[in-house]
Amino acid sequence: MKFSASRFFTANIALLTLMLSSCVSWDKIPKISLPKLPEMHVPFVNHAPEDPQLPFTLKQTLGYGHTLQFTAYAGQISPNKLFNGSVMVDESGKIDLGKYGEVRIGGLSAHEAMLAIQAAFNKKRGESIINVQLIQIEDVPLLTLRGAISKPGIYPYFEGATVANALQYAGGRDSKSTGHTVYLTHKGVRGYHANGDTASIALEPGDIITLSDSL
Repeated sequence: MKFSASRFFTANIALLTLMLSSCVSWDKIPKISLPKLPEMHVPFVNHAPEDPQLPFTLKQTLGYGHTLQFTAYAGQISPNKLFNGSVMVDESGKIDLGKYGEVRIGGLSAHEAMLAIQAAFNKKRGESIINVQLIQIEDVPLLTLRGAISKPGIYPYFEGATVANALQYAGGRDSKSTGHTVYLTHKGVRGYHANGDTASIALEPGDIITLSDSL
């Protein structure tokens, strides 16, 4: 009788399986308990506080919840933008300028706050010319007027504002000044305008108008 190798192999496998199943009881196999994973405690993440919509006029000082939008530039010919965005005064009266640090402006006027912010950038950068263009506080668009004018400071921007009517809004040229040249800083770039105090140069929120005292 012929007996093939494949049949012999199959028979041996079946016999071995039968022997193993008879010797080993699956019920007796020890149960291996998995190690208990440590509890994970996810720290609470503080979300940025909501920015409340607050009324604001330039007659009042800044306080918690007031939001300032501004751009800071270093230099005037080819200005380097240092900051562009909005910051809110926190409960301690400070604003966070990131790598330029925190600045306390609570209790300050808009003009005083702008000077304090400018000083913070100067402290970190060490450059002589830093321009902070204060675009708006809350929903009030702004202009900065400085130099040889009667009442330098921060003023509301208004539709149709020009250099000439903005200067009149700030009291006009200082009576002790003989200058008429205006330097207009727009988006960080400072432009020269002879007899600019009478010119109808259109303005945008954040612009800085500086009247020369002798030219």
